[in-house]
Amino acid sequence: MVQPLPAETITGFLGRLATANALTPRELRLHVTDLAGLSPSHPNLERAAKWAERLGGLKPGHFENDARKNAMYVRCQHYAWQPTLCKRCGYAQAARNACRRCARGEQTLVQSRGGAVCNRHRRWHLDGADVDLAGFPEFAHAERCLSGTLWKRGIGLTTGELQLAASLVRYWSIEERLDGRIADRMATIGINSLDADSVFLAAYPEIVRLTTILTDLSFASYLLSPRFSLAEQVWALEAAVVTVMSGCTTSRLHQIAEQIVARGKMAVETAFGMRQNASNNRPATLEKSLVASSQRHRSCLLRHLSTVRIQILPYEPGFAVPSNRVLGRRKPLPDLVDA
Repeated sequence: MVQPLPAETITGFLGRLATANALTPRELRLHVTDLAGLSPSHPNLERAAKWAERLGGLKPGHFENDARKNAMYVRCQHYAWQPTLCKRCGYAQAARNACRRCARGEQTLVQSRGGAVCNRHRRWHLDGADVDLAGFPEFAHAERCLSGTLWKRGIGLTTGELQLAASLVRYWSIEERLDGRIADRMATIGINSLDADSVFLAAYPEIVRLTTILTDLSFASYLLSPRFSLAEQVWALEAAVVTVMSGCTTSRLHQIAEQIVARGKMAVETAFGMRQNASNNRPATLEKSLVASSQRHRSCLLRHLSTVRIQILPYEPGFAVPSNRVLGRRKPLPDLVDA
């Protein structure tokens, strides 16, 4: 009997089930496609939970219950646009490669709560990698933070906040000497340079720590509030980066920080002027407007603002806010950062 991993995808589980029963994944996929009445040309095995549970000897409803346990915190109309585990709007984060040791050497995908580190085996398993992290306990601390504090803020591997922090770290490193901790990791793991592909592995603890600071309710609200000047807010963002990285500010970091803050403040101004719908000029609720504007401007920090702490500008009708159904369907996207 094959034991499913926490939040393992149905496709991944069926692949391992096929291997355990001397079948090819294709043979079992065709069989399940026929049983579940799926489209032969584009079968979506994630819709065949009932048959996967029967074939694998699992309790009925196993995959549904597992998905609910690992659902993302979302912002929706059912809870006044605050991060909550909504049973109607919640979704699992994008599937990623499971730890090879947890899967006993097999390849499979999971959608479990957390990020790129297996704390049980101290391995890095993002994108199919298998890197030993036994000598770097800070990765385990970062993973616990991501699956705990940050998870409850609605932050996952692909929601944009980690990518934003990674971009700040990467642009800072272009003109500044790396801290000894990161340099030691890079030498041990075998990373030659801190580029877009390697920054997550090399600086994962710092990225998670910086994300925790940036998405703090008070800090994010200060960073994008119309009450303060752009120069003050850019300085605060630079200070957060150099504090985490134990270095000094650079011209490249200043440039990217100014771009992030300016875009965020523009998105906040857009949110203040959003209307309830296209047929009237009454203002939409600010919480909903901030979520809508964060999607429109690709500025993830807007999802972490406090409507109590930011200064409210006079209302001038602008864009109409999308419907609740449209906002609920859209998943968070990373910011567009160019320097």
